[in-house]
Amino acid sequence: MQAKISEMFLSYQGEGPFLGSRQLFIRFYGCNLNCTYCDTILESYKSFSKEALLGKILDFEDNYNELTLTGGEPLLSGTFLSEFLPLYVKHQKKPVYLETNGILAKEMKKIVKYVDIIAMDIKLPSSTGMADEVWKGHKEFIDIAKEKELIVKTVITDSTTIDDVKKMSSIVNDADKEFIVVLQPVTPYNNAKVPDEEMLSLFKRFIIKETGKETIILGQSHKCLGIR
Repeated sequence: MQAKISEMFLSYQGEGPFLGSRQLFIRFYGCNLNCTYCDTILESYKSFSKEALLGKILDFEDNYNELTLTGGEPLLSGTFLSEFLPLYVKHQKKPVYLETNGILAKEMKKIVKYVDIIAMDIKLPSSTGMADEVWKGHKEFIDIAKEKELIVKTVITDSTTIDDVKKMSSIVNDADKEFIVVLQPVTPYNNAKVPDEEMLSLFKRFIIKETGKETIILGQSHKCLGIR
């Protein structure tokens, strides 16, 4: 079995509470969603077996904190990861950090025991421009992901509605675990517009009131710094 990998690189985490942590990024090719604000353009890939991918990882200098699986959507390669990650943890002790759109619960279940940190998105339909069919998937996903260190992130645009934030808050509140909620103002792309300060403040206050979860507002810092 092989996986499609678009790129591998060392850089710094630009989002959420791990901001600034040096990580080795493995970017998987392909995604099952089509968010209007997505600026990750994946035009090519190379196929790797689990042994070849491990070899490539071990070629990098050992000066990073976490191995980050990103995309695209890494869980589209869930079966591959269920074979690769046991091999990885035998040879390398760096924590595994998964960035995911938080939809593919069955695939998450295959690998959750090998992952240390899960940064899951909640895709608000009013932000993404997609159909209102994500809620069940997110609820199932968070019930599995809460077994590990969890970060919940959602992108906020000027079109995000309070109704979507209410639905998100219900899912977050039902997860009986402490974790950080990140409200990420959209990076302008493909006509997506940044929300104003009043909207962000309203959403933050609402989530804290409804869930009691620590909630922060933090944009994509790596975009500001001009790094990957």
